[in-house]
Amino acid sequence: MKQSVVLIGMNGYGEHYLDALLKREDITFAGIVEIHPEKSSLLEQVKQRGIPIFSAMDAFYQDNQADLAIIATPIHLHTEQAILALRHGSNVLCEKPIFADMRDQMKWEQAISESGKWAAIGFNWSFTAPILELKKDIQSGLYGKPKQLKTMVLWPRDEAYFSRSSWSGKQMAADGRQIRDSVANNAAAHFIHNMLFVLGHKLQETMQIKRLEAELYRANDIETFDTCAIRMHTESGCELLFYGSHATETEQGPQFLYTFEKGYIVYDCNLDQGIITAYTEDGQEKIYGNPQANHLDKLDYCIAALTDDSAIPCTYETALGHAAIIEALHQNIAPGHPFPAEAVKQTAGKLRTVIDLEQTMNACFMSGKLPYELQIPWSKPAKQADVIQTLEKGSV
Repeated sequence: MKQSVVLIGMNGYGEHYLDALLKREDITFAGIVEIHPEKSSLLEQVKQRGIPIFSAMDAFYQDNQADLAIIATPIHLHTEQAILALRHGSNVLCEKPIFADMRDQMKWEQAISESGKWAAIGFNWSFTAPILELKKDIQSGLYGKPKQLKTMVLWPRDEAYFSRSSWSGKQMAADGRQIRDSVANNAAAHFIHNMLFVLGHKLQETMQIKRLEAELYRANDIETFDTCAIRMHTESGCELLFYGSHATETEQGPQFLYTFEKGYIVYDCNLDQGIITAYTEDGQEKIYGNPQANHLDKLDYCIAALTDDSAIPCTYETALGHAAIIEALHQNIAPGHPFPAEAVKQTAGKLRTVIDLEQTMNACFMSGKLPYELQIPWSKPAKQADVIQTLEKGSV
């Protein structure tokens, strides 16, 4: 018997899900919930297939059911829509981040407990074979204790990106719900989460961050930040570093260097066919593969889990570590400092960039320092935040 699926949101990233679902023969496409279906380039295919489109989830669930609800909507809608789907008997695959307000944690926990269903959060890498194998090896002690994990993502984004929707770069919606859209909570969120994920002691666990210090900046006319340098500390003494920006001239990354007592793991999407490679102190080398090969491994995983009951590697609980970091940033540090006008230039393509920002971020990545520690002229001293306290608040 085929499993039934409903897609909540068919535009933006939802269109990737829609394209994949239209090609599958192992599911029943029960329906789509979308307020602006006319914006999708795949609308004609949907009509030809006779897939019903609803303007609201209530309308779909009034006479329909789905084994899996896929939620690909703006951040501030995730909690409300996931809970509604769970209460109507659907398992959930919700796009990252899980939410932007730690007060939502209890709502998710209650809905999952009462429904008996699962909720997966779509951090892409957590569902890929290379990352799952790497995590297993780290758990086994193959590389010893973690010492330092650092990641960099430089993805230029122009004005069209920040004006693509009413919530882009916003702190909160008009009704007061938190959005906190930023380089760290949207496009590059995957790679912050991955450092937490691979260090988790169990499949669905992440490493807990104790405290962090961060420098947040913005070149674009947004409410949050498009550039960040964050240092995080775990309870075991491991240091995690993340460098991300939408304000560089050229694209670079994702790339990482994870250093352990007995070896190190490297990845650069632009080198060596974008494969993760580990090197041990005794001269051994292990190739894990490309975690970017299929960003919809999560869809395959969740559809399979409907029938084989396999454990979902990234659940709502797995996503809480990243959510706590974002909460801590916004409670204690955000919004970001505007870059000085003389450091910002705008290209003909309406891309705002910061002069020499690529060189600065690369210098930070190589040295494990924050910009202020390298005495970069526009930098400001990092501010600190207690992440454990933030996580505990969400469970109260």
